[in-house]
Amino acid sequence: MTDDAPPEVRPKPYRVLLLDAAGRVLRTKAITARDEVEALGRARAFMDGRSVELWEGDRLVHHLAASDTSLA
Repeated sequence: MTDDAPPEVRPKPYRVLLLDAAGRVLRTKAITARDEVEALGRARAFMDGRSVELWEGDRLVHHLAASDTSLA
């Protein structure tokens, strides 16, 4: 099976790091998304009162702080 979708709409791999109160990684979740906006939305779903980080490869896309209610 081949993916005939153009590169700009193919899902890309991201990682969501779930952090404890001290900023240590509790666990990671692998996700795919078409773009950073979709990936950020999916990362928010993992927050559950905790901070998370969204990574694309070795690049930090965004840190979502648990205390930042403007991102909900």
